[in-house]
This record gives sequence, C-alpha cells and structure tokens, in this order.
Amino acid sequence: MIKISPTAKLPVELCKGAYEQRFDKAQKLTDEFFNKISKKFTTKDIAPDVFTKTVEEILPSKINFQLEKNSKISCEGAVVHCLNPQNTGELNSYKIFLPLNKYDNKISIYDTNVFMHEIFHFFCEIFNPKHLARSVKLAESPFRRYDDFFYNEYLYNKKCTDLEALKNEHLPDVLRVMPQDEKILFLQNARYKLKEELYAWANGYKYGIENQKIHKDLISEEIEPSDGKEFKLGEKLGIVNSILKEILNDARKNK
Repeated sequence: MIKISPTAKLPVELCKGAYEQRFDKAQKLTDEFFNKISKKFTTKDIAPDVFTKTVEEILPSKINFQLEKNSKISCEGAVVHCLNPQNTGELNSYKIFLPLNKYDNKISIYDTNVFMHEIFHFFCEIFNPKHLARSVKLAESPFRRYDDFFYNEYLYNKKCTDLEALKNEHLPDVLRVMPQDEKILFLQNARYKLKEELYAWANGYKYGIENQKIHKDLISEEIEPSDGKEFKLGEKLGIVNSILKEILNDARKNK
C-alpha cells in the first residue's frame, strides 16, 4: 500500500474540519499567494524560481514540489502526485506543470489564469489528506482504469454535454461493474475532483483578469481567460451527488 509522506501533506492540526472548511483554507492560501506573486511582475514575465520561492514563502510547512514546463503534458497545466524514486511505496512530492515561454522559459502575465488554477489545485492537495488517501486507494484498485477513463471521457471533458446520457447511460454503465464499496469510492473521488475544478476555474478566471488590470502598464491588451463553463462541471457534480446519495442510502439500509 502506498503511504503518504509528511512532505506531501500538511500536519493534521492544519487540516481539521469538513472538506468545505479545507477548501476555504486552500482558498485563503491561494488569495495570499496571488497578493504576493502579483507584486513580483515588474515586467510581463517572471522567472520560475520567483514563482517557486513565493509558494515556499507562504506554505505553513515544508512540502516537496517542483515546477515543470507543460510541454511534457497534453494540457496547459497540471498538478501531479509523485512517488519517491528511492521508495515507490511512498508518495512524497508534487510536480506543478505550467506554460513557460518558448524562448526564455519564463511565466507570462497572460498565463495568470493557468498558474492560479494550478496553484489552487496544489493547495487543495496538501490541505486534504483524506482526498489524497482516497486517490491513492483508488490508484491501487482494480477499477482504476474505469476511473481514469470515465473522468477524462465524460466528467472533465467539454465535448461531453449530453447530461441525460451521462446520468442514465454512461454513469450507470461504469458503476454496474463495481461492488458497492468501489462505487462509493469512485463517486466520492469524482465528486471531490469536480468540486475542486469548479474552485480552480473560478480562481483562474478571477485572478487572470485582476492581474491584467493591476498591470495595465505591462501589457498591450487585456485578454479574457476561459471560465471553464463549457465543461458543465456544476451540472455534472449535481448528477454525481444524486447518484452517490442513492448508493449511500442503499448501503445504510443494508447494514
């Protein structure tokens, strides 16, 4: 079983409370990060080490992370869990993938929406050890392939807009192959990830606009970032919540 190192999560005393409270803690740290990083844009680009040092300045305890160029992934940005190379049974760090300029490998003010989106994800991970443990458990489950495929194909996919088909066909089809405990694990994980994405898109959109307004003197024009509404994350979250509620009620009745 994969264990989570103290270098990949905050101490328990900092993570107390319901998951909404932990989201709030991640949000406060995100707000603090923006207030600091925005001041460091004296030109329209900042160096990756400035970004890294700013994160380190506000972390409540030591967390291992590394900034990487997004050319290694298939999307604009991502936060990835990393196993200890000396002990693959231990999750001990993160990689934060961000767009870096082609010629000087710096972070552009125009990508504020991306780095604020991803930094919220990062703070959520370290403030939510229960979700981290659930993710690890699911990663070791024989049903992992269903989770990976379903989330990318139907939940976090802007091409999937047929909500009736999602509710009445696609989701029931994937749940049909799982025992009850795996259904609950799968749906709890999906619920959390969708909720986190809603927060992350909101942060990216808000701060993407705000940083351009603060630094009008540094940019040639303001560009409105995406707000992620085309993914229909809120609607999909509602469907996942309703089905999870039904399964949890059945589980309680059968105890």
